[in-house]
Amino acid sequence: MAWWAGNPLDMFGCHLGTNGEVVGAVVWAAWLLLLCFVQTGDDYMHITKRFGIIASSQLPFQYLLALKSPYSPLQILTRSSHETLNGLHQHLGYMTTFLLYLHAALYINLYVIMELLAAKLQEAYVLCGVVGIVAFTAVGTTALTPVRRWSYRVFYVTHVTLATALLPVLFFHVSHIRIYLYETAPIYAFNALLRGLNTQKFSGTVKLMPDSSLVKISISLPKPANAKQVSKWQAGQHAYVSLAGHPFLRAFRSNPFTVASIPAVDGTLTFVARVLDGNTAKLAQQATGRKLSSQTLSIEGPYGVATHADKLLGYDRVLLVAGGVGATFLVPLYRQLLADLSPSKGSYRRQRVNFLWMARSKADVAWALPADAKERASFTERLTIRLTGSISDASATDIGFANGSDREEGTAVYGEGEDGIELEEQKQLLSTPESEDAGTGALTVKLGRPNITQIIDQTFAHSPIEKVAVVVCGPRSLGQALRRNIGRYVTRGREVWFWDESFAF
Repeated sequence: MAWWAGNPLDMFGCHLGTNGEVVGAVVWAAWLLLLCFVQTGDDYMHITKRFGIIASSQLPFQYLLALKSPYSPLQILTRSSHETLNGLHQHLGYMTTFLLYLHAALYINLYVIMELLAAKLQEAYVLCGVVGIVAFTAVGTTALTPVRRWSYRVFYVTHVTLATALLPVLFFHVSHIRIYLYETAPIYAFNALLRGLNTQKFSGTVKLMPDSSLVKISISLPKPANAKQVSKWQAGQHAYVSLAGHPFLRAFRSNPFTVASIPAVDGTLTFVARVLDGNTAKLAQQATGRKLSSQTLSIEGPYGVATHADKLLGYDRVLLVAGGVGATFLVPLYRQLLADLSPSKGSYRRQRVNFLWMARSKADVAWALPADAKERASFTERLTIRLTGSISDASATDIGFANGSDREEGTAVYGEGEDGIELEEQKQLLSTPESEDAGTGALTVKLGRPNITQIIDQTFAHSPIEKVAVVVCGPRSLGQALRRNIGRYVTRGREVWFWDESFAF
């Protein structure tokens, strides 16, 4: 039942969330509708007002679900991360907007029948209501997947701006919903305070990676004297990164970046992202024409789950699967896991870990490779690279790579490009002649599409009592393909922990 609840639910080409989220949303929507009708009888005005009151009563929950900080009361009570609760935040938003539409429609109908519409639209409290409806519509529309694919900046700026403006607008609309606004305002203030306290300025370097559209940001962390500050950063977390500037404007110029290093080990915070438009383009411009560009950067974080590395140690076999720059999430987890299992290359415990990374080109992989030959040999021990780009991408000159001859067909291409965040991978297969490994520490790559079904079968083939963990970060289609294949083993009673860190918005 738990596995079924986590399965994605798509309808008419739209992703509605997981089965569990949708069922929970339907049940809660039914409860809210019941509250709208209870004891209203045949009183038209009563039920009209009730739709607005019940919708307003959800605002405190809506703002609580938007809190990213681990100090969020809902995260503490449910032991869930913001990423897990975000689906509920979206569903509740759509419910609230729907109830407000009913509230507005019944009032408009009444005003039209009584021929009062023109007069009412000149009254301040009615105009506040109209502005509120327009604002909720804008928030809901920009939150739709096609809009977020088109421009994350439009979605983010609209959300932040209107979430702030709605509270005073609704305050001057009617007095009987102000109790809910009094509850919401402290939550909003608490969120702003936590974000402010969690934001710091650092001096770092911005570098464009050769032969790729990736930008790499590196920040040296304080020395061991401030070890507490360093230790708060864990593998698998993310932060909001932007060029330093006015705090108000900075809120609209930041993007979530996954921490691509192990700060406590490396002594640096590293972020790697694909250069698109908006904030990533501004960051990349700072490095144009120079190898390294020192900048003052604003870092808000860390956010996200910090327990993945410890949780993976509780499983007998681990499979990590990355699509494109989704590897920024998995590379630190992979490094941490290998170090925790055994520092020795080739050890028995390490043999139970596999990391599959699908990328367009070798240049997209180079950022993760350690410079030291010994460290590189350890890093590449359980790593398989699949290049899914064009022949020219695959044959780019990169020190420390060797081409393998393996080539698989019959499954879909998975990698960057879906959901509007990464570049589209080409769909043709690749074929190259066999070549020898470049030596110790070289990274052997394989060309073409991986067979997801075969990979999962191999992972579960060792022992029926093994507990298996599968962690994926990449396009939603990649996570869904893995989940479908893993589901076959879950129904047979296998114990599985599956985490999908899709980079779809």
